[in-house]
Amino acid sequence: MSETMGLRIPAAASDRRAGYKTSSRYDIGVLSFTLPSREADTYLSRLVPEDQEMIANLHPEPKGYEPMAPFAHLGLPEPETLAKGVRQIGFCPEGLTSPEGRRLRYCVDLFAHEFAPGSTRFYVRSTIEPGVTPPAADGPGK
Repeated sequence: MSETMGLRIPAAASDRRAGYKTSSRYDIGVLSFTLPSREADTYLSRLVPEDQEMIANLHPEPKGYEPMAPFAHLGLPEPETLAKGVRQIGFCPEGLTSPEGRRLRYCVDLFAHEFAPGSTRFYVRSTIEPGVTPPAADGPGK
């Protein structure tokens, strides 16, 4: 899924999970992984454009919120329902010049959640062009 989105996952990432949902209008990919918070900050500095800033989720969705492509299918809470320790941003590849952002192929919504001291989980959701061949399911966490 990371290859389809054009989003590199750092080698130090653990608990990698991905999903892909097809529909008649558009497809949606979801991706999640965990990094030590120090490495997460470094990764974000290479991905998020310098002229943009991640923001806190000041208005979390209520429990039971179900987006079009839920992370619940990956056994995770929906990032939109999280309030404490979560930052979010959305951006598209057009004109993106950040070192990691240059690889991006589709617009993404990105959430970074420090769910435990020193551990940050990334949630990425992307709308994918219809007709793109879904990534192969290589087993758990791929």
